[in-house]
Amino acid sequence: MGRKRRSAHNTKRAQCGRPSKRNHKVKQRIHFMDLPQEIRDAIVEDLTLGELATLVRTSKSVQASLEPRLYYKIYMRFNTPNNTAGLVELLQRRHHIAPMIQILVLDEYHPRHTRRLLSIEMPNLGCLLVQHEGNSIAYVSEREKRALNREMVEQPAISNYFSPFETASHRYLNYPGLKKLFIEESTYSTDALKQLIAPSKYLTSINLHHLTGPLPFKERDLCQVLSLAAGTLKVLKLFWTYHPLERDYGFDLSQFTALRLLRIEPGLLLGPHKSLETYTSTESPDLAQLIRSRLPPNLKMLLLESLTLPDRIDPELEQVIFGKDLEFMRCLLEQRDSIAPRLTYLLMYYLNNMVPPKDLYKLADRVGMRFCGLYDLDDLDPDWDWLDKDEG
Repeated sequence: MGRKRRSAHNTKRAQCGRPSKRNHKVKQRIHFMDLPQEIRDAIVEDLTLGELATLVRTSKSVQASLEPRLYYKIYMRFNTPNNTAGLVELLQRRHHIAPMIQILVLDEYHPRHTRRLLSIEMPNLGCLLVQHEGNSIAYVSEREKRALNREMVEQPAISNYFSPFETASHRYLNYPGLKKLFIEESTYSTDALKQLIAPSKYLTSINLHHLTGPLPFKERDLCQVLSLAAGTLKVLKLFWTYHPLERDYGFDLSQFTALRLLRIEPGLLLGPHKSLETYTSTESPDLAQLIRSRLPPNLKMLLLESLTLPDRIDPELEQVIFGKDLEFMRCLLEQRDSIAPRLTYLLMYYLNNMVPPKDLYKLADRVGMRFCGLYDLDDLDPDWDWLDKDEG
C-alpha cells in the first residue's frame, strides 16, 4: 500500500523510452539497379515494349542502362503515330537516341519522310528494311526529292539493306560495310546497283526479287555488275517473272569462286547454245562443257526457277517437266563429279504444279545428292556454317 503509484503520464513516457522491436526493424528498399545483372536481364526479357518504356522512365540510372535496348530495333508502322514522320520528330527532339538505333524496319515508304530520316546520322545503324508493298504512300515532286537527296548522309555501318527506293540520287547508296542486299520491286538502274555493290568488301548475299513488269536494267548488264562481288558473294538469288522473248547471252558465273548457293532460271544461266538444241544424249560433251563453264566452281546448292512446262497447261493436272530444262538436270546429275563436284543439293521451284521425272531421283541417289522440289513461297535460309565447310 505504501508503494508510490506511477502517474499515467510517467507510464506513457517510460513506455515511449523503451526500444521497440517493431520500430527497430526498418524495411530496406531495393532499387532495380541493385539487382544482379542476370536477374535484371531476366526481368527485362519478360517485359513488353510498353513496359520497358515505363521502366526506363523510373530513374536516370535505369534510363542510362536500358534506353539503348529500347531503341535498338525500331518498327515504323503505316497509318499510326509510330510512323516515319513520328520517328524523325523524335530524333530531332532527342539527338542522343540516334546512335542507339541498330535496326530500322519501315512498314511504309514515304518519299519525303524516309529521305528526312536518312538525313539524320545514325552511326550504328546496321540493318535497314523497307517492307512496304506497292507504291509510295505520298506524292513528292522530283524537284523536292532532289533537294532532300542533297541533305541525306551516308550510314556507313549498314550491313543488311532491303529497300525499294527509287533512284533519284545515288548519294545515299554508299554502304562500305554492306553484307546482305535484298532488292524487291525496285527501280534501281545499273548505275545504282554498281553504287551499292562496288564499295562493299564484305558482301556475301544478294537477293533480287522482281515480279512487276520488265526489269529497270538489262539482264545482260547484271552479270557484270554482280561480278564486282565475285570474290565474296556466297548466296545469289535471282528471280523475276518478265523474261525477254529471245536471249543471245548467258550468265558466266565461273569466276564466282565464293558462291555456294545459287537460285536462277536455267535459260539465264546457259543462254542459247547449239548443244541445247541439237544434242540427243545427256552424254553430249558440248552440253557438259557448257554447264561446267557457267556454274560457280564451288557451288553446293542449285535452286532452279521458271522451268519449262508444256504450252497447254491443264490446271486440274500436275505438269511434267520436259525439254531443255529436263536434259540440263539429267546431264548435271549424271556428270556431277566432273561438272560440279561439290554440288550437294539440286532443287526446283513450283512443285505444287509439276511432277519431276522419277529417274532424276535415282540419278541423285547414285551420286550422293539430294534432289527435290520446292513450293512457290519456299525461301531457303542457308546454314552459313555448312556453306563454308569444304566437305558437302
